[in-house]
Amino acid sequence: MIPYTPPMTARRIPVIDFADAFSPELARREALAWEIHKISRDVGFFYLVNHGVPQALIDGQFDWARRFFALPQASKSAIDMRHSASGYGYERMGAQALDEGSPADLKEGFQFGFDIAPDHPYVLRGLLRYGHNLWPQDLPGFETHSRQYYEAVRALSHRLLGVIALSLEMPEDFFTPVLHTPIATQRMLHYPPQPASAQHNQIGAGAHTDWGLVTILAQDAIGGLEICNAEGDWVSAPPIAGSFVVNIGDLLQRWSNDLYHSNAHRVCNVGNAPRYSLPFFQDGDQAAVVACLPTCCSAERPARYAPCTIGDYLEMKVKQTFGAVAAA
Repeated sequence: MIPYTPPMTARRIPVIDFADAFSPELARREALAWEIHKISRDVGFFYLVNHGVPQALIDGQFDWARRFFALPQASKSAIDMRHSASGYGYERMGAQALDEGSPADLKEGFQFGFDIAPDHPYVLRGLLRYGHNLWPQDLPGFETHSRQYYEAVRALSHRLLGVIALSLEMPEDFFTPVLHTPIATQRMLHYPPQPASAQHNQIGAGAHTDWGLVTILAQDAIGGLEICNAEGDWVSAPPIAGSFVVNIGDLLQRWSNDLYHSNAHRVCNVGNAPRYSLPFFQDGDQAAVVACLPTCCSAERPARYAPCTIGDYLEMKVKQTFGAVAAA
């Protein structure tokens, strides 16, 4: 358990202008990659502006999130994630405990992911974490808009990983084969104001690292995201209009042999209004093997992790966080 204490006065989290990622000039993309390299070796979090996702699309997705969570509980429970072999659908309040040893998180969610054809080998082999999306039946237009938002942010994640590949001195298309049939999950989260009745160390989302490659988060104006910096201090990540918050995940830390950091973060909504957020998790193809990159190891710095598949690592983390609540 990581006991909850209020964060320090906010320090500046870097803001990355992503415009050069769209440049046809390799030198400009490499210069951007170097900026991301420096940040990823430290706190592993940064704001992304000029990212190419239309603000109207983001605002619209927040509107649909508010409408979804305002549905009657029976409508949400009808598409409970426990009905999906991939864990997609509605996440009931208190279903997850991200900080091991702490009480259940004070949030509810909805998540959906990459659609996969019924005759795909992964389906025929009975592999999970793909498809099986569940959609509310009483919100016409919700699925259509959500899919549009998903494709826009997924495309952004591909471009971002191309720049990250350059930042690790790998070919720009290094991650491309891992992204064809990905575990790429869009979540919508609702955090009510922190209740006076909360248990000790029970907050909206307990301290945790993200599990995959990169996370791309849209947060509303309420705030509440807190990040553990390189010195181990908790600092606030206040919303910046028009930005995404990006962070490095566990699998990218493993791939980079701990060169890049998957830093802990948490959410506590101390305001008086509900908080909504839209985290997109790009985790990659579950059959892909994560092994130390040749640019990140040497005789002096040997590989620190045994190779693993993305699917095996994510399955372990799902059982760890959702299983903790089921066992309580």
